[in-house]
Amino acid sequence: MEYIIYTDGAFSSLRNQGGWAFVVIKDGEKIFSDYGTEFNTTNNRMEIQSVIEALKYLNSINLKEFTLFSDSMYVIGTLTQNWNKKKNVDLWLELDNVIKSDKINWKHIKGHSGDRWNSHCDMLAVHASQLIVS
Repeated sequence: MEYIIYTDGAFSSLRNQGGWAFVVIKDGEKIFSDYGTEFNTTNNRMEIQSVIEALKYLNSINLKEFTLFSDSMYVIGTLTQNWNKKKNVDLWLELDNVIKSDKINWKHIKGHSGDRWNSHCDMLAVHASQLIVS
């Protein structure tokens, strides 16, 4: 069984709100997805938040070995190449705390490149960034 996770973040300047999303794929089929909205944020914060939310879910089902795709070089570079964490320190600390496995294969995927699940995840994140939330 192969598990693949896609994460994405989006930001709507019109609404001053962001959206995060993740999709869990098992053996080529979507088995779970989730998304959420945050106000007064940035696209980069939503990219990090999408990974945090995905890992929280994966921890809840005790999944320790998987490949996680993000189209954010900011996220993947920070996780795999020790880029500086000067900005968004609160989220990087939270992310560090939810990483429960050393068997995560972190992968960058080019955004808007036609990958089915990356596009689906992007659609969910954009949807979340545009929701009218009261």
